[in-house]
Amino acid sequence: MKQLLFNMTTSEKRAALVNHGQLVEVMLERPNAYPKAGNIYVGRVVKVLPGMQAAFVDVGFEQNGFIHATDLVPKSGKENQTISEKIHEGQWIIVQVKKEASKSKGPLLTENITIPGEHLVYLPFGNYTAVSKKLSEDDTERMRKVGDELTAGCEGLIMRTSSSEVSLEQLDQEVSRLRQQWETLSDRAETLKRTSLLFEGNTLIERALVHTSNEEMTYIFDDFDVYRSFKNKYPNFSEKTYLYKGTENLFSHHNIEQAIHKALQPVVWLKNGGYINIDPTEALTVIDVNTGKFTGKQDRDESILETNLHAAEEAARQLRLRNISGMIVIDFIRMNSKDHQEKVIRRLENTFNQDPIRTRIHGFTALGLLELTRQKVKDSLSAQMTEPCAVCNANHRQLSVETIYYALERALFEHRHTEGEGIWVEVSKPLREYLKAPESDLEDDLSSLISAKLYITEKSEVDHPYFHVRQIGSCDVIETRIEKE
Repeated sequence: MKQLLFNMTTSEKRAALVNHGQLVEVMLERPNAYPKAGNIYVGRVVKVLPGMQAAFVDVGFEQNGFIHATDLVPKSGKENQTISEKIHEGQWIIVQVKKEASKSKGPLLTENITIPGEHLVYLPFGNYTAVSKKLSEDDTERMRKVGDELTAGCEGLIMRTSSSEVSLEQLDQEVSRLRQQWETLSDRAETLKRTSLLFEGNTLIERALVHTSNEEMTYIFDDFDVYRSFKNKYPNFSEKTYLYKGTENLFSHHNIEQAIHKALQPVVWLKNGGYINIDPTEALTVIDVNTGKFTGKQDRDESILETNLHAAEEAARQLRLRNISGMIVIDFIRMNSKDHQEKVIRRLENTFNQDPIRTRIHGFTALGLLELTRQKVKDSLSAQMTEPCAVCNANHRQLSVETIYYALERALFEHRHTEGEGIWVEVSKPLREYLKAPESDLEDDLSSLISAKLYITEKSEVDHPYFHVRQIGSCDVIETRIEKE
């Protein structure tokens, strides 16, 4: 049984995909985050780099976006145009975020716009029809012909799996609606002539639905308004949609908080007693496979194969859960048999088939290392939730002050119905400074989550982001204790 759980009650919105009690993927959406994939902007070209066939585009954020010549639409129908023939500095263009920004890089942009619909995706300049890989061979050919019939000029379509289950008339109406939406966006961009958000990409809920299969899926929400809106928007899922009414945080109740914490640790134990060690570096991620406690009951080669098969499955699962991308090397226990190597690759492929992010397996090297690459769409889970430790060294990471703040929000929200007059929270210096940032209303935001009076004091000897709910009860008692400390 698969479940999609949505933790939507506080500022940080979170979605978790769970399969038979095991966390498969977690998605985060924070306020004031970087431009997310799918957003469409009016941007201004600030610099063209002919030598790199690329350009920087201002889309209204601190870091300029980056666009390559191959992601620009050819002008006047000419092929093999240089970037200088396609755009010039000072020009206003409509761009879409292809890859989200990180702390060190701006977003990767494209002029090849995609506008998602319910049964298909509209591409104003696509000039092709693509079909979901989940369809049968017969349905694939049929839907490709349907897509070609529905488009005109340089338009393109991506036919979703559900497109094969609706009528041609419904699909035609959807294409017309998306075409009109694009024309409206284009007309608005012409009048703006300033950096501006034209279209917001998929919401957290929509992204979660795209990343999952609807078969045997249940949907659990902890916010009534979001739950009701979801049921109205997706009536077909209504009977499989539930509202969580507990006081404990939804993710804590389903042991997801603990699973997320484990996903930030380097060591993952395997079912047979072996383990893998995941070591992300700036250039690539290395996964080391070890037999650990497993000694095997068969001959040596078969014991090694068993550990490597478990490791292959777990490594693929962890790459999706941790959202690790780029170049990846897996150091399996050395196998002398080509047949055993092929079995390990097949196990990896079978597990990656469930991953919506494209992964390519490049095979074993002469040293017995398996090379693969996974497409980057956004930062890894670690990059989103942690930061380098300022006390130890840059190689060690700790939960970021922002992550701890959102955890504090959730902790206070659990006490929203407390009968106590006041709640006393002790925070470390880094968190206290974060709460008191200029033009910040974070303390007021925290107070608004509860009916009790909120007291916040600093634990100055703690130098990492931290909080502790010291007491819930009488305001007089709390104030007396604070004065004595």
